[in-house]
Amino acid sequence: MADDDTADLLRQADALIRRNRTYVAGSVPAAPQVPPPDDDLPVLTDIVTDQEAALATAPPHLQEHLDALREELSRWLERELPHAVLKVTDGLADQLMGELTHQAEKKLLPRLIARLDGTAEQNPAEE
Repeated sequence: MADDDTADLLRQADALIRRNRTYVAGSVPAAPQVPPPDDDLPVLTDIVTDQEAALATAPPHLQEHLDALREELSRWLERELPHAVLKVTDGLADQLMGELTHQAEKKLLPRLIARLDGTAEQNPAEE
């Protein structure tokens, strides 16, 4: 039983020597072993966003506080985003009302006046 353990140990030692040396006397040089790909390293086909790059290169003291930074950003967005959306939608509503008023004065009002005067055609073509 000790002979089997010794033979196994010698095979492992031989394999270790072959991995670390380019030439072992009396054997055919083995092909260089390629290490398995590391999943966290980007490949040339991977797309790394600016945010991912910034987080990956952030100093250690910032990475330690990343959760706190995300929480603060979330709170800020919850507070500021509704106001920003309301400001934009109010501006759109004002713009829409102005455009509708302009179109009504330009196109609808003359048709309504013509209808009241009785000078409008019975089936006017839509513009």
